[in-house]
Amino acid sequence: MTRRMLVALSLAGTALVTVAALLVLFAHDFQPFGPAEKLAQVGTNAVWIFAGLVAWTRRPGNRVGALMVAVGVTDLLQQLYWDAALPFTVAQVLAFASTPVTAQLFMAFPSGRLTGRAERWYVASAYLLVLVLSPINALFWDWQRTECPTCPPNLLLVTSDPQFWEPWSIAGDVILVGLLGTGVALLVRRLRRATVATRRAFAPVLVTATLASLGLCVVLAMDAAGMKTEDSVALWIADVLYAAVPLAFLVGLLRMRWRRAVVADLVLELGSASGPTNARDAIARALRDPSLEVAYWLPEGERFVDSAGHPVAVEETPSRAVSMLEHDSERVAALLHDPSLRDDARLLDAVCAAATLALENVRLQADLRAQLAEVRASRARIVAAGDAERRRLERDLHDGAQQRLLGIRLALQLARSRVPGDALEGTESLLADADAEVVAALAELRSLARGIHPAILTEEGLAPALEALARRAPLPVALHACGERLPPAVEATSYFVAAEALANCVKHAHARNATINVARRNGRVVIDIVDDGCGGADPRGHGLNGLRDRVESQDGSLVVESSPGVGTLVRAEIPCA
Repeated sequence: MTRRMLVALSLAGTALVTVAALLVLFAHDFQPFGPAEKLAQVGTNAVWIFAGLVAWTRRPGNRVGALMVAVGVTDLLQQLYWDAALPFTVAQVLAFASTPVTAQLFMAFPSGRLTGRAERWYVASAYLLVLVLSPINALFWDWQRTECPTCPPNLLLVTSDPQFWEPWSIAGDVILVGLLGTGVALLVRRLRRATVATRRAFAPVLVTATLASLGLCVVLAMDAAGMKTEDSVALWIADVLYAAVPLAFLVGLLRMRWRRAVVADLVLELGSASGPTNARDAIARALRDPSLEVAYWLPEGERFVDSAGHPVAVEETPSRAVSMLEHDSERVAALLHDPSLRDDARLLDAVCAAATLALENVRLQADLRAQLAEVRASRARIVAAGDAERRRLERDLHDGAQQRLLGIRLALQLARSRVPGDALEGTESLLADADAEVVAALAELRSLARGIHPAILTEEGLAPALEALARRAPLPVALHACGERLPPAVEATSYFVAAEALANCVKHAHARNATINVARRNGRVVIDIVDDGCGGADPRGHGLNGLRDRVESQDGSLVVESSPGVGTLVRAEIPCA
């Protein structure tokens, strides 16, 4: 809005309020009730008009200010009459003209636009009902007989028969109550679905509007009970509360203006931010949006990731808006925030400008984290592929070579049974030696298959596989393991850590006893292998390095404690959430 337009609207509003006040003071004396209440209504309308002009000036792209002005003007129209039939009839027909405008204002706040289909239908219905019902109501309402004998006649009156007027009046009251109830229900639904920033913006207006509605209900109850409401304290309180609604919006505007001062603090916070989380929290505080997310642009992959390097979907939704951050015409990051922040474009632009340089450094860190995450994922895929190949080899040995050897042994036994007794003496030792070789080959093959990938690990889980490993060990092994199933990759890694550690106990530590403890703590599997050997194991040895690579491929850690003469502890911790 230009300054000239603001001045023109201000002068027009002042003239309209002045005319209405003069008419109330000097031209409404034919009515039986005094001008005090009407002057209060004129004053309230003036507050709506000028508060709306301030809002319109502060946010020219937002329709809330224009709607506030419209509420004040349309409500003021019912005071623009004098002792003449035509202006008085027009004023009575326009008595409810502000109702649909008020409905649109509350449905569109704070963005100034109706976003949902239900809200659009509701506002359209409110306009249609008022535009249709008010003229129809005037056809049957003879106010000279019901309320104001000294008022000018109703130029639209067709009949004043009570059988027409009373049912129509009741129907109008029911429709009005239904309209108000529907509006309240839609507002409640909006607030339940709204983000934190939208609820915070709506809170002052909602509180004052609720209090004003309660004040009006008290006045209506007093009127229904036959009590005098003209110049009553309850009526004045209701007017004051109604005038506080536009002031509540202005309080929100002043707070938004104050929030721009936090941009200077944001620059200092971002300069001292030690990590992406601190940078994100500083931006969220500046925008007063706890739900804010920061997505960093990776040019090489042409994708957005979060501070941990995980992919992020950046797209506009009804509940999320996207603001792109660019530096030297290159995309740096994107802010995913509450759509209501766009109503204060200056604040949003200032925060984005302050955040761009700081987030450039964070983006580089996110790029490194994304590469690291890709390396870890690649290592995990390699290990998973190796485990799958181990399982395939174990099945092939079990179902192929082992079955063939068993067939050969059966064939030898069958041949031995069919050789005549006199010929058996020369061949019995050869057949027995061949059978022994087959048995030895089967034993070696089964041992090889277990070393590649034990079938019991796949079929029954980690605990039974460790029990079988402990039984085959050449030294006593005490086992304490949880019996629950774990992810296959975690079970395989845990098993091979135990197998390699036990092999080292026998080959290098010359231990006499060993203990295996497996427990699940805080979403991680902790496996300890302890022996009473000579200690002094080299954590950088080839076998332990291989175990460490395998454990770290699962985002785990491997610790080796091996002091000379006190035994060795091998501990692996693997996430298993």
